[in-house]
Amino acid sequence: MNRLEREWEIRLHLLESIARSQEALAAMLESAADVTAAAGVSPAALREHVRVLEGMQAALLRTVTGTGWRPPKRGTPVSPWLKAGVCPAGQRGTGGVA
Repeated sequence: MNRLEREWEIRLHLLESIARSQEALAAMLESAADVTAAAGVSPAALREHVRVLEGMQAALLRTVTGTGWRPPKRGTPVSPWLKAGVCPAGQRGTGGVA
């Protein structure tokens, strides 16, 4: 096994670990929802713990893949920006090429 194959194998194992971590977090949240009222834990405290865990998982994701997770943004998309030499000025925004 060469170095590149080994690196990809390690990344795959780390991503599997993060997926298991997400499953564990989901199970913890289900359990917490069941006992929150009975145990007297405030929803704000629970929300803060989840926020910290989410931050840790995002840091792991950035470390492993080199990218982060950005939630989708709402809004109206703009037309693509094209360099002046790519598309004649009269045809911009038509969606087609000449």
